[in-house]
Amino acid sequence: MKNSKAIWTVKTECGPIREKNEDAIYPNKSGSSNLPIKAGIFDGMGGHKKGEVASLIASEVMDNSLAEISDYVNLANKNILDYQSKHSEATGMGTTMTIVEVDQEKVLHLAHVGDSRCYVLNNRNLIQLTKDENVPGYQNVLTQALGSKEKLKIQTKDFQLTSGDVVFLCTDGVYNEIGDEYLKNKLMDGVTAESLISEVLLQNPKDNISAIIINVI
Repeated sequence: MKNSKAIWTVKTECGPIREKNEDAIYPNKSGSSNLPIKAGIFDGMGGHKKGEVASLIASEVMDNSLAEISDYVNLANKNILDYQSKHSEATGMGTTMTIVEVDQEKVLHLAHVGDSRCYVLNNRNLIQLTKDENVPGYQNVLTQALGSKEKLKIQTKDFQLTSGDVVFLCTDGVYNEIGDEYLKNKLMDGVTAESLISEVLLQNPKDNISAIIINVI
């Protein structure tokens, strides 16, 4: 049986308005490999101290090999809380975490906290797998984030992919600038993360912008 492969492109940019990029991505370089693969996107909480540190800590746990996809979120949350306890200037820092693992049977395993997003383009349909965790009426206020409390309620989901499907991860800085129909058409055209982020930059986005596009073959 032929090994299933994935080809991915990644891009993260500060954007024209923010002073620093508090997003992190995993992996941080485009590439390809046989399945299984892992990927994730992390949006450090803007306006809080050390948001870029929180997102980096969360991304670094992806280098581990853990049994369950939610274990990565719990470990990242613990590491961020530990960092806060040792660095008083980092009190209040936090991050979103939206991660996927695609196994050798092309099953996507998802774990999610916050308002970054995971979509799948499947059979010409764009499916949003995550639910945004914002306070109703306050788009920029999260109901939970890593680093905010010890016990998180993690969204998890499994989704059976097929050859030709596209997995798309992004921070809110991206989806706030483009609509689902635009995104669907771009993914169907085979857009790379670099190209998509370049187009989003033309909108003068208010936030950091990050995207990962995974093509399953």
